[in-house]
Amino acid sequence: MDGITFIGTATTIVRLGSFTVLTDPNFLHRGQRAYLGKGLWSRRLTEPAMQPAGLPVLNAVVLSHLHGDHFDRIARRELDRTVPVVTTEQAASRLRRYGFTSHGMQPWNRYELTNGEESLTVESLPAIHAYGLIGKMLPPVMGSLLVHRASGAVRRRVYLSGDTLTGDHLDEISERHPDIDTAIVHLGARASCF
Repeated sequence: MDGITFIGTATTIVRLGSFTVLTDPNFLHRGQRAYLGKGLWSRRLTEPAMQPAGLPVLNAVVLSHLHGDHFDRIARRELDRTVPVVTTEQAASRLRRYGFTSHGMQPWNRYELTNGEESLTVESLPAIHAYGLIGKMLPPVMGSLLVHRASGAVRRRVYLSGDTLTGDHLDEISERHPDIDTAIVHLGARASCF
């Protein structure tokens, strides 16, 4: 059964047919610090709805970028390292050093999972983490499109925004994918579904 479970911040469980995907795993407790690199950190404002021990069996993790508020120390310590993590090339390289199975992608690249007559394609979409000098300091980020098919027919298309600002890249996404069914949009400390 298809569905979305909001865990907190950008962390969701997306169920599409027989596939279960975790997005941007952040399981820090309220008040704990998420380290962002270069001496920067943020503090978790809310308690997550669950911890890794409560997760269902996962087919993949989709990670928009490698920051402590999207992949924290609890995820690094407790997630199953054999579950493929689909992410940016930079994040994939580091995750492999941590022992995770990871697949780095450039915008518009695709990674496919299959289960019998079903498939789930994760397409990396362009995203802009920040502009100017701050943008040069932050790690690359990606949005994603999840496309679930059964017997070759598309059942559902779900857009994951990742940490992105507005810009021409969003227009290009809408031109290439005008028929998105659902969008999970990261909005600071929250995610929203449309």
